[in-house]
Amino acid sequence: MKDKHMIKRLFHYAKPYTLQFIVIIIMMFISTAADLAKPIIIGTSVDLFVDGYKEPFKQVELSEAQVELDGVGYTRDYETADYLTKLVNFDDNYYLINNVAYADMEIMLNATSAELTAMLSLNANGEVVADLDGGYYTGSVLSSEQLTQFRAVEFTLLIRYGVMFLGVIITSFIFVYMQTILLQRVGQKIIKQIRLDIYTKMLDLPARYFHTNPVGALVTRVTNDTESLNEMYTTVITNLFKHGLFVIGILIVMFTINAKITLYVVAVLPFVVIATLIFKYFSKKAYRMSRNYLTEINIFLSEHLMGMKFIQIFNREQKTMDKMTAANEKLYRSGLRELYAFMIYRPSLFAASNLTVALVLLIGSREVLAGAVTVGTIVIMISYVKDFFNPIEQLAELFNILQSALSAAEKIFSVLDEENEIVTGDETIVSDEFKGEIEFKNVWFAYKDEDWILKDVSFKIKAGQKVAFVGATGAGKTSILTLISRYYDIQKGQILIDGKDIREFDIESLRSQIGQVLQDVFMFTGNIERNIRLGRLNISDEQVEEAAQMVYANSFIEKLPNKYKHEVIEGGATLSTGERQLLSFARAVAYDPKIFILDEATSNIDTETEAVIQKALYKMMEGRTTIMVAHRLATIQHSDNIIVLNKGELKEMGTHQELLSKKGIYYNLYELALQHQVLD
Repeated sequence: MKDKHMIKRLFHYAKPYTLQFIVIIIMMFISTAADLAKPIIIGTSVDLFVDGYKEPFKQVELSEAQVELDGVGYTRDYETADYLTKLVNFDDNYYLINNVAYADMEIMLNATSAELTAMLSLNANGEVVADLDGGYYTGSVLSSEQLTQFRAVEFTLLIRYGVMFLGVIITSFIFVYMQTILLQRVGQKIIKQIRLDIYTKMLDLPARYFHTNPVGALVTRVTNDTESLNEMYTTVITNLFKHGLFVIGILIVMFTINAKITLYVVAVLPFVVIATLIFKYFSKKAYRMSRNYLTEINIFLSEHLMGMKFIQIFNREQKTMDKMTAANEKLYRSGLRELYAFMIYRPSLFAASNLTVALVLLIGSREVLAGAVTVGTIVIMISYVKDFFNPIEQLAELFNILQSALSAAEKIFSVLDEENEIVTGDETIVSDEFKGEIEFKNVWFAYKDEDWILKDVSFKIKAGQKVAFVGATGAGKTSILTLISRYYDIQKGQILIDGKDIREFDIESLRSQIGQVLQDVFMFTGNIERNIRLGRLNISDEQVEEAAQMVYANSFIEKLPNKYKHEVIEGGATLSTGERQLLSFARAVAYDPKIFILDEATSNIDTETEAVIQKALYKMMEGRTTIMVAHRLATIQHSDNIIVLNKGELKEMGTHQELLSKKGIYYNLYELALQHQVLD
């Protein structure tokens, strides 16, 4: 699956939250603008502190003055003045030159530091003399107290800039905080939906899919892989936009401030881009390997933890440990590959950043000495250069997260795109009208290609009949049971229930009428009551207890400390095999289906318990179609019909006595059962 296609599908999940993302982007614009303003405020403050004295003053009435010196008032509002006053720094002293004509003041303001110094000299009285194309002006030296009075104007402005800088920081913090909260909420909602979609899809997939895909891999899809996508939605999408916007904003502002210095910075970019592309290539491979090896370990752990009993029984601990060590080593080495990629890339970017800063200082210092730029401008440029490489580094890391997310998305979409050959029908079964008559017409079935499990099988089970299937292992008995519930679909022929093809029925509606008791019983974490009810709230507590009493499960439930509230751990490990089997009977009875399927349902119950449960079984079977696969004679010999299968073909059919009189396959199985007390 191509990355572009996956990204498009991932964006589809974000589409319902378009308005929220627009709000987030607007907040990003504001926070980015605030971040871009910080260096400008700092640089302006530096210029104000270093060169603020160079701005001229105008003499005004004392009531309008910002500065008072020897009874004369001064203010910076000089735009309408014919004569101005200026502070100059010469020979390590500050001098105050009064009554400079506006035109001559412009000459002084436009001159570079070197040019202005050339215009100044000292006379015999220790006064500074300014020679401006024939216009001569003198100025007296200022004491430190007098200089402080004039510089107090800049101090007031510095306080304003400080307040402004604080305002920018607060603005940036507020909007970054708000966008982070909103983004996390949206991201969690998207991931919640994806997680539900995956699990919903898994619930709909046929049994074939779960036979060919390890449980550990499927668990990884729902947990680890969705979390990788969470990072993409909450980090990658918005930060790609944010950092990209910030980089563009920095370049625009830098070009506006000083194009010459900015061009030197831009000249470094090709090397950074090449390093980033190389890093992206190797990190992509490393991330995908890590993701695959993580899935392998999850599969290994799921399988071996479930089979730990057998590992210990057959003394395979060391062999299992060797396999785990090998899988862990692969994951470790793939993690090192990711680390190596960062170890090369990050220092390279750090070196490029510092070299660029040094380049700006070198060029900028020359420009400052030449009077072309101010110290504050260099401060601004250095701040932007440092900020310029940080988002580039972040963008590279975001590409890593994106690669991890795309690798996870590929696996997630492989589940979501899995085709389900079991297509549900439209017809809903009305329970009161449903009878449970089953008919197989020339059914052919294979799990794979044309390796036929059932070959042209035809039979009819009337509503309310008790029918048993017998035959050697691999004859196709269990396959017939799975086909009735549509866990698989047949390749040829037709299966009818109440005269209608089962493919016409809604699958959920069909299965609600079929109660199954299997040889391998699974218990869920919870209590006894919940395991009988299985989430169906319309089954009352009284019905749960009645179902347990009917199958004599109450005989052991009543002895438990908390009875029906007794906690059951995963798999029902604290219960015996027989107790779990009794609970499965109670579970089937509580659902009150019209069709019962018993697949070796009494194989794990001792002979004494079986004798007791036979009475319950007969009561359960009243008015219901019952299909059984069993190896015990007591379970099947009173069936209305016994169907004998051999290598996927229907060989014999009739009652127990009828089949014995034929002295065929069933007779041989019966004789063998008498010898071994097992009918297989």
